[in-house]
Amino acid sequence: MTTRKIVLLAIFFALLAICIVQGVLGSINPVKIIKTDATPDTITISTATEQTVLSLNNGSWFIGDDNYVATKTDVDSMIKAIKEIKVLDKVGRVGSAQDEKYNLTDEKARTVTAVKAGKEIAVIRIGKTTSTNAQTYACVNGKNDIYLLSGNLVSTFSKSAAELRSKTIYTVEENDFVSAQVTKGSRTWGIEKNPDDKNNWILTGAAPEMQLDQELARSWVQSICFMNINSWIDDGTPLPANKLTSFQMQIKSGATIIVDIYEQPAGDDTKYIGTCNLTPHKFDLTKYLTEKFAKDCTELQTK
Repeated sequence: MTTRKIVLLAIFFALLAICIVQGVLGSINPVKIIKTDATPDTITISTATEQTVLSLNNGSWFIGDDNYVATKTDVDSMIKAIKEIKVLDKVGRVGSAQDEKYNLTDEKARTVTAVKAGKEIAVIRIGKTTSTNAQTYACVNGKNDIYLLSGNLVSTFSKSAAELRSKTIYTVEENDFVSAQVTKGSRTWGIEKNPDDKNNWILTGAAPEMQLDQELARSWVQSICFMNINSWIDDGTPLPANKLTSFQMQIKSGATIIVDIYEQPAGDDTKYIGTCNLTPHKFDLTKYLTEKFAKDCTELQTK
């Protein structure tokens, strides 16, 4: 073999080795994942001025001791961030200068503590985000290292207790619906499935003799199978004297959902305040939502 061929082969194998090394290095995921398989049943978010505690009870997450249900999507985002912490880089160590630089001082940091059955499963001390708001500086599980984490954890964990309150009073599957009654004044009318034809509806109570539009009836039933309010109001707010309507729904489990709606003149407008037996708290309703629960049966007749 000539010297020229030997040199060419040497160069070839050298280049091949470089390609292999680069391929191996390129295939290594630079992201380190701190993962836990445990799902928390308590999440505490602490700042220098406030503390918010979320706790799981009978499948629902509650905020503090006030029996407000937390918005499911917000809690789901928190749990996802807790169970899989993606570390992009180590940027420093805890110290006065570094703490201030990354908003990790006691005055500015936000600490998230996740607990399962009384045992801590994750602690994240959250500082500031990067300029792109796509990463967050934080310390994890009590370590002194400051990491750059994937995701905007400030946004995920920054909502106040009031902002975390779900505005969904109830959601019922249409197949679980049995019947409903609307009381306005001294008259109560209702609707239920026709016992002789489960695909159709019949009127009950004080409803007048009329031709029921089955599509309108079905659409109304679908609309009352959920209730999303406008906003919560202070528990000390007195209820207006005038009760506009009382609504009741029976579901297959045997439970009854009761919604009472009161109206109060407010200048040229009317304010609507509601209560429900599923929550101890009062809430505001829009006119549109009020009209849905105060519907007159004549609105469902065939035109």
